[in-house]
Amino acid sequence: MSFDIETVFETINLVLILFAFAIFIRLALKGKSLGSFRFQLSIFLLVWVISEIPHIAGSLGLIATTGYQDIGLYLHAASMGVFALFVGWRSIKIATLHPAPPTGVVKVLTDPPKGIKG
Repeated sequence: MSFDIETVFETINLVLILFAFAIFIRLALKGKSLGSFRFQLSIFLLVWVISEIPHIAGSLGLIATTGYQDIGLYLHAASMGVFALFVGWRSIKIATLHPAPPTGVVKVLTDPPKGIKG
């Protein structure tokens, strides 16, 4: 009885991918709104996890994937482009919503100082 080490690792990989799928579904459902960072990132990662399942299933021989390698490559490239746009948009949004405070400005107190009452 011989074991193919690649098959063993691909099986472990499939189990871990399905586990990650369950985690990201839970995180997406716990997101407060569609605009929340947690929800958007979880949905993107769900799509990423789903795109890995056919590749692993094909390498294990569970499904026939002949003729789909080019489509998978294009989908992967498109998902990476969307991810880059997502991260870039979020980074710009964070940078513009929270500008750095101006330097060299003295704060003027509006309330009188609170001293020891007695």
